[in-house]
This record gives sequence, structure tokens and C-alpha cells, in this order.
Amino acid sequence: MKLQHQTEVGASAEDVWTFLQDTRAVAQCLPGAELVNELGDDRYEGVLRVAIGPLKMNYAGDVLVVERDAEAHRMALNATGRDKRGSGAVQANVRLQVTSADAGSRIEVVSDVDLSGRIASLGRGVRDVSNRMFVQFADQLSNRIEHPEPDTGATAPAPTPLPSGRSADTMPATTTAPARQAPRPAMRRRRARSRSCRSCGRSPENGSPTSWRN
Repeated sequence: MKLQHQTEVGASAEDVWTFLQDTRAVAQCLPGAELVNELGDDRYEGVLRVAIGPLKMNYAGDVLVVERDAEAHRMALNATGRDKRGSGAVQANVRLQVTSADAGSRIEVVSDVDLSGRIASLGRGVRDVSNRMFVQFADQLSNRIEHPEPDTGATAPAPTPLPSGRSADTMPATTTAPARQAPRPAMRRRRARSRSCRSCGRSPENGSPTSWRN
């Protein structure tokens, strides 16, 4: 399964790239993700919690960063994980590119994902949850880059499960009022966009990222 996502951030490509080098901070932006251990040589151990309807997965595994090109602002990583209750496994190859854009910078993420076990039969649900997770990730990342705050060590909340038999397209949109803060100049940020690979024969989906595993 191929997943493609992109978002724009009101900060320079250099500032975005610098933030992405902080693996712990990036993990805190990803819903349901927890960085457990830094193993050295750009290898990390972590956990990713995902819920699709009544099915809840708790993946534990590793992420290996195989490329960090500071000049090109390009990164590639390989992730593997297995559900702690033995309900399946996931393997992902992820490529991330940061480029300059009118609003500041653009982040593009392309993921090739292989799933096994019960979750593998939920293709549409996986895409819905992946898209929704990416939107939440993009919002968290943008806020942290544009409005830096002291690191509290908190983990981003897991995405809200989809009711069984319903896709993200049929769920009513909800918004949460942001915490009040002093006015400050902010660059305009565009809404995260995601699209499915044409070769998959799927129509574009809106929402959020798939599994993560260091």
C-alpha cells in the first residue's frame, strides 16, 4: 500500500529541517506514538497505538533512519513493528522531503506500507486512519515549529477510533478551540493534504499517517 501526504508550514525549510532532526520531538507530534529508546547509529525503539473501529493495535518495533541529506533536506527511514498481542505486523519504507513554498515550506511524505494480520483486510479503514493521523501530526508539528514551547515530555494522544463500518469521509468534522495565547505575527499555513497512490485504484482521501515504528 502506498500513501502520499503533504502539508505546508509557516517556517523556513531550514527551520523545519532542523526540527525534524529532533527525533523525540517529532515522535511527540505523531498521534499514538512513543519513543521508548535511542539505540544509537540513528536507530530507535518505539511503540505506535492505532485504532480502526473495534480493532486496536499496539505495535512495538524499530525505526532505522537510512538517509539524512541536510543539503537536499531529504530523509528516508525503514520501520518494522509487531502487535504486542500477536494480531499482525507492519513494515514501512518512508521518504520525507522538505522544500521551500510560498507559505514558508512544504513537507512531502511518501510511505510504502506492508501489513499482515487482521488489519491487512481493512484497506479503506487503514487509509482513513492514516490520513487523519497525518493531519493531526502536521498540525502538531506546525504548532511546535511556529510557536516553540518548553518540552514537557508529553506524548501526542492516540487518534480517536472510527466507529465500526464507517469511514473518515462519513464522520462529522470537529474542531477544538486552541488555548488562549498572546497575539503574535504568524505566517499563513495551508491545510494538510493527502492523496492515495493512483496505482492503488483508490480515490483521494482526506485525513491523516499510517504506522510508525522505530
